[in-house]
Amino acid sequence: MSKVIGQPALSRLAPGAVEVIQQAIDEAGGREVFFAGPVSKDGLVMEVRVCARGNEGAVPALTAAVKTGEVVIHNHPSGDIAPSDADLRLASLFSHLGNGVFIVDNDVSRVYAVVEPFLPSEKVKLDPDLFRRVFEPGGRLSKAVPGFEVRPQQTAMMEAVTRCFNDDHTAVIEAPTGVGKTFAYLLPAIQWALKNRERVVIATKTINLQEQLIQKDLPLLAKCLRDKFTAVLVKGRHNYLCRRKLERALSEAQLFDDEGQRQELHAIAEWAEKTEDGSLSDLPFVPARELWDRLCSESDTCSFAHCPTPSKCFIGKARREVSKADIIVANHHMLFSDLAVKKEAGSFTALGVLPAYQRVIFDEAHNIEDSATEYFGAEASRGGVMGLLNQFIRSDRGHERGLLPYVKLKLMRENIPVRRETMDELFDLIDEELLPALTACRESLLSAFDILRGHVAEHCGQIGRDVKWRLTETILADPELRRIHAEHVLPAVEVLQTAVRLAVTLYERLAKLPPPDDGREPPLTTELLQLNAYCNRLGRVASVLAEGTSPELAPNTVRWIEIDAKNDRHFRIARCPLGVADALAEWLFGNLKTVVLTSATLSVGKSFDYLHTRLGLNTVEEKHVENHLLDSPFDFDKQAMLAIPTDMALPDDKGFLDAVVEHVRTAVRITNGHAFVLFTSFYALDYVHRRLDAELRDLGIRPLKQGEMTRTRLLNDFRGAPSSVLFATDSFWEGVDVAGEALQCVIVPKLPFRVPTEPIQEARAEAISAAGGDAFMDYAVPQAVIKFRQGLGRLIRRKTDRGAVLVLDRRIITKGYGRVFMESLPEMKMVRGPSRGVNAALEKFFKQEGDKTNE
Repeated sequence: MSKVIGQPALSRLAPGAVEVIQQAIDEAGGREVFFAGPVSKDGLVMEVRVCARGNEGAVPALTAAVKTGEVVIHNHPSGDIAPSDADLRLASLFSHLGNGVFIVDNDVSRVYAVVEPFLPSEKVKLDPDLFRRVFEPGGRLSKAVPGFEVRPQQTAMMEAVTRCFNDDHTAVIEAPTGVGKTFAYLLPAIQWALKNRERVVIATKTINLQEQLIQKDLPLLAKCLRDKFTAVLVKGRHNYLCRRKLERALSEAQLFDDEGQRQELHAIAEWAEKTEDGSLSDLPFVPARELWDRLCSESDTCSFAHCPTPSKCFIGKARREVSKADIIVANHHMLFSDLAVKKEAGSFTALGVLPAYQRVIFDEAHNIEDSATEYFGAEASRGGVMGLLNQFIRSDRGHERGLLPYVKLKLMRENIPVRRETMDELFDLIDEELLPALTACRESLLSAFDILRGHVAEHCGQIGRDVKWRLTETILADPELRRIHAEHVLPAVEVLQTAVRLAVTLYERLAKLPPPDDGREPPLTTELLQLNAYCNRLGRVASVLAEGTSPELAPNTVRWIEIDAKNDRHFRIARCPLGVADALAEWLFGNLKTVVLTSATLSVGKSFDYLHTRLGLNTVEEKHVENHLLDSPFDFDKQAMLAIPTDMALPDDKGFLDAVVEHVRTAVRITNGHAFVLFTSFYALDYVHRRLDAELRDLGIRPLKQGEMTRTRLLNDFRGAPSSVLFATDSFWEGVDVAGEALQCVIVPKLPFRVPTEPIQEARAEAISAAGGDAFMDYAVPQAVIKFRQGLGRLIRRKTDRGAVLVLDRRIITKGYGRVFMESLPEMKMVRGPSRGVNAALEKFFKQEGDKTNE
């Protein structure tokens, strides 16, 4: 006689909860039912609610319906409450979300606790005095870090972060370069995670900082601390190999891949047996993008709970490591992607890209608004749509490739026990209906894109290569655009929707095919996942296109069309939220217990008002928000000089760029290179670089230009060459660390105002003005100030650095708003006046540096 497992139900469930479960099971005819409910302090489930109902063998596991800390309960109609393999996989999933998992029999007489409830525990508060000793002279950090210095700013930041964890606060901390902010927030984060068994997420903007945290800062702290902790870098799914896809590709390699792809495929297969994490960064070569796209993991083509090899799944292993980690390092995009999933599911505790968390530290936090805006938006591009259609079928060197040819071959060569008539119907559906519909999609969409592109080019009134035309209510009401929408866009959307319906029909019929007689897995399992995913993606494209040129403009929405004057294949229609403050206030600050926002540049004119307004912090009433403006540990008055020629042409003047050429020429001769020239447009960059390239080379100065090579190689070449000048734009204004003699001068030709006609800028400016604000002073100037400070922050990175900032935009001292720029900078020597005097001051400044070097 087998041993009875589990416990009496009333030892885990309150009588009222038992009655609700019994009644729901009876109403479902004894089938499986999915419940969830909170637990008391002693672990008793006091009440439950029905979340889903299934059949006799299964029930949908709705993670979005379950809150963190609740217990998930379902019944086994068989009466055997031992967990199956599927139960254990789901239990693992729910445990990642902080949920206990119970199984009951249909009588609700016994219960089996697969995962014990996560009972609320008393919070263990952090002691800042312990952390101070780590930072003190002779402390663990000073022993582990050569040249470590005690910085009062670092201690102050550590204490502020500690308070945020202890008191469930939000903090805004501006920590200038040199403060050592990563150690100041990592130490409290690690200790909180260990003492309270609660993971902490560190979100950064750039991969450079993520790598610094994972490869340098966290390992260093691990050596300093007695307690062991785990930290994991979260990568997107696309970075991981899917073994299931690999096996399918290997079985079809001879039929579909050319020799080069076959070799790469087999090389990947060999690597898959050796690699630990199965991520693209671990692969010793760069595979063809098309091949990797066929092999990588994707959320909408992953079988997850029904994966045949879960123990060997790379993304599964990565998820398990993330779920066990004390510290999770991710980028802003990853976190906001997770937030978007949770927002769509209607629950912050829903399973998203990341497991459940309650405490987040945002580094490089000045980028938060842009990251959130991107992830709360949607787009459809010509290249993206054509690429998606190619996933179904495409012609390559005279061969048909893609999902549908794969499906046809599988149907022909697999021993599927169905009538001949059924197989003929499937082939007819593919060849006679779906393939012609996809061809019609391609033709109608290309026609619609071309007509819209021509309309934009004719009516946008913009000059230049990159055109972004905002679709305002006035523009959307234009009769010609209304005609294009009715006669071209909507018909294209209808054709697209027809193709989606046919693809869904194919999916439904393929899903009903019986498995092979020999008991093997159905041969089209992977293809069905892909087909379903592609259908959903096409459906989303149809929605974006239908909305894009429709006359109704939803509230809090910006829409625009992008074209490239020199590339008629580039077409993109997009929308994004006008503002993200309300969403962040509700879904981020309103749901997390601790949020720390830190960066070297968060304030404008020594105030955080701009940041609070843009991120919704000014509306978060239920949370205390601390603000900390730390001063710099560097002596800018001795280490740096700000030079501003007052006889420069204004940026709008015809001769401005020629004047920039002259000043850059003179400055880099004085410094013998060692300079960044940071532009606000590629046109200005190209213009100045083109006129100085040969001349600088003749002087022995190496000119480097953004776009000529990768960012990493540019920086390595700049650091390695004794006399270099880097001509760069947007991405080099921040996230770049060049310490020492390599960089001694930063030249800013123009204050970094964003293009006012750029759709998001224009719409947000209009909204601020409509609300009675000053769009220029309240929005455009603060944005430019933060960017400006980021650019100047490239110069002084260490206490031994010394250099000059040359600003060629005299509006910084002639316009009223220039005062905001100046008040946002650290105090340093300033030289302003005619160019001759400024150049003389630069020569004297660098001669003094040269004299010191020669001593």
